This record gives sequence, structure tokens and C-alpha cells, in this order.
Amino acid sequence: MVQERAERTRRAMVHAAAEEIDRGGYHGASLASISRSAGMSMGALTFHFPTKDRLVEAVQALSVSMVRETVEAVEAVEAVAGADAVDAPAGTDFPAGTDSVAGAASVRAPSLGRARELILAISRLLAGEPVVRAAVRLGWERPSREDWTASWLPRVGELLVQAHADGDLRQDADPETVTALAAGLVQGLHCRMGAGADAHESLGQLTRILDVILRSLSAPGPGGPDTPRRSPGN
Repeated sequence: MVQERAERTRRAMVHAAAEEIDRGGYHGASLASISRSAGMSMGALTFHFPTKDRLVEAVQALSVSMVRETVEAVEAVEAVAGADAVDAPAGTDFPAGTDSVAGAASVRAPSLGRARELILAISRLLAGEPVVRAAVRLGWERPSREDWTASWLPRVGELLVQAHADGDLRQDADPETVTALAAGLVQGLHCRMGAGADAHESLGQLTRILDVILRSLSAPGPGGPDTPRRSPGN
């Protein structure tokens, strides 16, 4: 019981630190402001986290865990529903006007659809979770050995490589370049929100842009651009 209470206390402190960092960056988040945000004394805060850098490390570690859980959730949905699944994992609702199934209908190739779902799931997490936004900001202000995209972008790249090999991605579309474009879209979402843009509106715009890009890069099937292409193994 004592250990569980201590863990809840630590988690509340980490979330408070993330909110302060998300608002003011590393230098704008002081231990005093974090303790006030957490509703705890400075003594209690420094008992668990003697320095701000220890708190920063905890924020970054929690962000990595959240991102990995999101990737696993998307992969689990695909594993259960099959290669043509397009439903988002529970707790990651699309904003109004960005319906998952309707949007994914324009990206019928399995690997492209799965890449789309993963990009959007990460975008929703970024938009809704201060811990992740704080980690992204920390990555800009205090670069660490591992970029925050390392927990999700390589999987997007793998799916795009598979789509290219299957003939679902246009042969003149380089998967590495498309992967970098996906990273840019998600980073752009963070910039828009940092400038005060509405999260739902920004997510809706990102979804529409992503669908335009993926449709333009999809190889046409035998019956035209809306006809699914399938490799012999699919």
C-alpha cells in the first residue's frame, strides 16, 4: 500500500513536470513551479526527485512508455482484425470529421493503411498527452541519445517498405522519403499546438493531408486508383 501510494505520488509529480515543461520548456519549468502544479511541498518533490534533471529523465521515460504502448495497441488491433483492419485502438478517438474507416477507405492497401493508422494514433497521443509533448520539446532543447520518434517511426518505415515491395506504393516513391515526410507531419502538429492551435482542428487537418499524400503515392490497382492491389502473399 505504501509503495503504491509512493508510485502515485511520483507519477503525479512527473505529470506536473510535463505540464510545466510543455508550457515553458526546460528553462521555464522550475522545481518551485512544478511543486505548486503538483500541489505538493518542495520537500516532498525533492525527496522523490532531488534535481530537475531527474524529473526530466522520468518525463522522457514515461513518454517512451506511452508511445510504445500506443504502437503495441495499433499492432494488436491489426493482429486481431487482420490486414484490412482500419479501426483505431480504444481511447484514441478521431476528432470530428476524421472518421477512421471513412478516411482509410482511400488507402486500401494493407501496409499503407496500417502505416496511416499508426501515424494517426501517434498524432492523437501527441495532441492529447502533455507528457509526450514535453518529451518532444525536451528533445529540441536538450537533445538526448534517443529521439522521441525512435519508438514509432521505424515501424512506419517498415510498413512503407512492405507497401513498396508489394506494389501498393508507387515505384518512384522512396519509402525512406515518405517516412521522413510522416515524421514532418507529426512534428508540424506539435508546432501548431505550441502556437496555440486547436488540437481537434489540427488533427483533422493532419488527417486530411496524410490521406491526400497516401492516395497520391498509392499505385493504381488493375481497376483504377480505388481498386486494392494485393501481392500474391496477401
